[in-house]
Amino acid sequence: MSIKLGLRGKLLILSSLFLLLPWFAYQFVNEMERFLQAGQQQTLLGTTSGIAVALHERAALFNSEIDDNTDIENGHDLYVYNLDKPIILDGRQDDWQQIASFQNTYPTTPSLDINNPVKFEQLLGKQNGYLYAFFKVTNANPFIRSTQNQALAQGDHLTIALTSPQGELLRYIISVTGDGWFNAYRYPQHSLYVNKANREKSIQGIWKTTNDGYQIELRLPLTLLGNKLGFQLNTRSSSSSNQINQHIATSNLLDVKRLGSVLVPSPAIKNILTAMSHTTSRLWVVDRFQRVIANTGDIHQANGTWPTTLSNNQSGQSEPYTSLVNFIQEHLISPIYTLFLDQPYPDFIDKKNNPTRLNDALIVKALSGTPSTQWRSSADNKASILSAAQPIFVDGKVVGAVLAEETNHGLLSLRNQTLQRLFNVLFAILIIAGIVLFWFISKVVKRITALRNQSESMLDTNGRLTGHFVASSEQDEIGDLSRSMQEMVQRLAQYHHYVEQLASRLSHELRTPVAVVRSSLENLSSLTTNDKQQQKYIERSQQGIHRLHKILTNMSEASRIEQSLSDLDKQPIDLTKLVNGCIQGYQMIYPSSTLISPEASPYIQIDADPDFIVQLLDKLVHNAVEFSNSTDPIIFTLTKHQQDATLSIDNKGPLLVEGTQQDLFQSMVSIRPTAQQHDTHLGLGLYIAKMIADYHNADLKIANNSDLTGVTVTITFPII
Repeated sequence: MSIKLGLRGKLLILSSLFLLLPWFAYQFVNEMERFLQAGQQQTLLGTTSGIAVALHERAALFNSEIDDNTDIENGHDLYVYNLDKPIILDGRQDDWQQIASFQNTYPTTPSLDINNPVKFEQLLGKQNGYLYAFFKVTNANPFIRSTQNQALAQGDHLTIALTSPQGELLRYIISVTGDGWFNAYRYPQHSLYVNKANREKSIQGIWKTTNDGYQIELRLPLTLLGNKLGFQLNTRSSSSSNQINQHIATSNLLDVKRLGSVLVPSPAIKNILTAMSHTTSRLWVVDRFQRVIANTGDIHQANGTWPTTLSNNQSGQSEPYTSLVNFIQEHLISPIYTLFLDQPYPDFIDKKNNPTRLNDALIVKALSGTPSTQWRSSADNKASILSAAQPIFVDGKVVGAVLAEETNHGLLSLRNQTLQRLFNVLFAILIIAGIVLFWFISKVVKRITALRNQSESMLDTNGRLTGHFVASSEQDEIGDLSRSMQEMVQRLAQYHHYVEQLASRLSHELRTPVAVVRSSLENLSSLTTNDKQQQKYIERSQQGIHRLHKILTNMSEASRIEQSLSDLDKQPIDLTKLVNGCIQGYQMIYPSSTLISPEASPYIQIDADPDFIVQLLDKLVHNAVEFSNSTDPIIFTLTKHQQDATLSIDNKGPLLVEGTQQDLFQSMVSIRPTAQQHDTHLGLGLYIAKMIADYHNADLKIANNSDLTGVTVTITFPII
C-alpha cells in the first residue's frame, strides 16, 4: 500500500534531520568533558607537585631512622590518630567514639586460659601536644596489689616502652592499688626490675574497674616520644596464681630494634596541607612505608571545580521566581534533563575514610619515583574519584608521597549545565525554525492549491475553457509557473475559439462547391440517360454529395444553436404540457415505435425557452428510437421534487460501454453499432442536447438502467 505524502509531510520528514543537532551537541560536550578531565588531571598533578616542592629536602618532617627493610605490621607498629574533640581523662570510652573503629585488639590469637580469656583493646590519639591512650582490659580475675605492697610489679600493671627523640629506650610502669588517678613510674636505666622507680608526673591517667575487667585512660607529652612505642599488659595466668606470669604485648619491649614503630601525624606537614586547602582537594602525605602522616580535606567537598557564587542571596533562602521562564525551567524542563543526564551524588561512600595506610598502586608507583594519576570509582559506584600522586625527595631518595583526590562532580555539574543551556537554545531554534518552515511551506502549499483550483476551474465538464486565468505577481518560481499557465490558457482559448468557429466556416465555404457539384451532376445525369453504366456512377456521386450536404447542415445547426443560446430569452413554461405535446408528435413521426407518456404528471413550471427545450427532446427521442428494440416501448417518466423536476427517457436496447457515458456529450463523438456505421452521424445530437441543458441550468445524464436492459437518459430542471 502506497503512502501519499504532501509537501508538509515531506518537510516534516526532512526537518527531522535537524534532530541530529542535539546529538552532535551531546557528542561535542562529551568530547569537551574528556578534555576537561584531562585538564583536571594535569591541574591535580600540579597541586601535588606544589605540595611536594614544599616538602622536598625536609628530612626532619619524615622518620628516617626506620630501616628501609622494616616490615610495617598493623598492631605491632602503632598509628596515632588525630583527635578532633578533646579527651577527658575519666576512664570512660565516650570520648573515643570518633576513632572507635580503629582500635587494635591483643592478643591476636585466642587465649590459652579458656575459663579466663584475658585481652585488651587499644586506641591511640593525638591532640594539643599530648598522646592519649585508652585500654579496655577484659579480665574476669584482675589482681590489684594492696596499698601495703610497694612492689609495683606484684599486681596487674601496664608497661610502656618508647624511644626518646634522641633514640634512647625508656620504659614506664603503671601500677595502682585501686581505681582513680595515677602517675607512671619510670624503670631505672638498664634495669629489668622496678625496685627503685621514680614517679613520672608527665604521664598520668585514670584506672577504672568494670564488670568484665578494667579500663585505663592515660596521656603523655609528645616531647617524650620518638619513633618507637609499645605497650605490655602484665597479669596472672589464673585466679589461683599469686604471680604475674601472663604478658600480652604489642611488640618486644626489651629490644629497641624489635620495639614497634609509632607514627604520629606531623603537625608541620598538616599546616602545609592546610595552607593548600583552598584547592578543595583531599590531600594525603604518606611516608615511604605508605603510612599516612598527614591529611586534610573532605572528599565530599572536593568536586574538582573552582568556587562560584550562584546567587547574591546570602541568607540561604531561595529567591522568588522573577519570570515565568524561571518557573518553567526549574519545574518542567530541569526534571526532564534529570531523568536522562547523570547526576552527582553528594552522599557517596568512600572506602578511604581515615585509613592509616594507603596501599594503592598509585602510591606504590609514586614511591618508586614516578608521578601518576588515575580514576577510580567510589565504594558504592556513585562517584568517580581522580587521584594524583607525586614523590617527595630528600637527598635524592624518595621519603614519601603526596596524594590529592577530587571527584568528578564539578565537571558533571558543569557538563549538565552546559548541556541544558545548549539543548534549550537548540530546541528553541528548532521550534522557531519549525514554525517558520511550516508557515512558509503552508504558504507555498496554499499558493499551489490556489493555482490548481484556478486551473481546474478553467474547464467545464465538457472540456470548454471558461473564465479568465489570473497570474500571480510573486517574483518566484511559482509566480513564473502561474504566468506561464496564463499564457498557455490564452493560447488554448484562441485555439478553441478557432476550432469552435471551424464548423461554421467550413459549412459556409463548402456550400458553394457542393451546390456546383450537385448541379453539374444533375446536368450530367440528363445528358447520359441512356448510358446505364455512367448513370450508376452519377447516382453514387449524388449520394456522396447528399451526405456531404447533410454534414454541412448539421454543422451549421450546431453553430447556429450555440449562437442563438447566447441571446436566449427565457419564459415560464408548463413542462408537463410541453412534454406530453411533444410525445404526441413523436408518435406520428415514429409510427413503428411505441412511446408511453408519463402517468399522472404533476404541474411543473420551469424558466426556459420552449423552442430549445423541444430541440433538446427531439435529439434525445431520436437517439432513443435509434438505439431501442422495435418491440419494446420507450417510457417517459416525469417527477417533481422540492427544488427540481426530473424527466427520464428509458429505452430497451444495447448497453453503454462502461466509462463512455461522459464522452457521448462531446462534439464529434459517436458510438454506434456496426450496422449503422454507413449513416451520417457526427455525434452532434447529444452534444447539442447537453449544450441546451447547460444553458438552462439543467443536469443531463445518460447511463445504463438498473436492470441492465437498456439505457436511461435523465434531465433535471430547476423549478420556479
